[in-house]
Amino acid sequence: MKWLIIILLVSSAACAQVKMNSLTGKKNITLKNPKPGIIEVNSLIKEIFKKIESGLKANSIDFFKDEFGDIVSMTIGPDEHGYYSANQAVSVLVNYFSERRLSSFEFSVISEKDNVPYATGRFTCIQKGIKKTAQVYVSLTRQDSSWVISQFNIY
Repeated sequence: MKWLIIILLVSSAACAQVKMNSLTGKKNITLKNPKPGIIEVNSLIKEIFKKIESGLKANSIDFFKDEFGDIVSMTIGPDEHGYYSANQAVSVLVNYFSERRLSSFEFSVISEKDNVPYATGRFTCIQKGIKKTAQVYVSLTRQDSSWVISQFNIY
């Protein structure tokens, strides 16, 4: 019975390191990475969102045009909405931004949880001499073992 308890203690210590803080008596627990590869996945997701953010800041869809999936759900303002091929999605965005010059943009929220990572942020642009703001929402999905843009909305 003693050996069973010792074996259980040793195996649980292999999964986590427990340190006692002598001043406070509190335990600090450090867990090992539970799923190898999760850091790489999050890195790929962040890279796509970084490309989108950089492209919008530079007024250039070229930064992220290759990141669109085969089918993209888009809502651009009150008039443009539907499902588009990757090439059509690029054309819609090029047309939209040809009439507007972004003066600032940054994603304020990036969520990499669950199976649908998304990012949202507000941009400020100048259209016909008038300063306007709009909200951008972008979500990704898995397609052929790659992360691609599946939804791109501007409200």
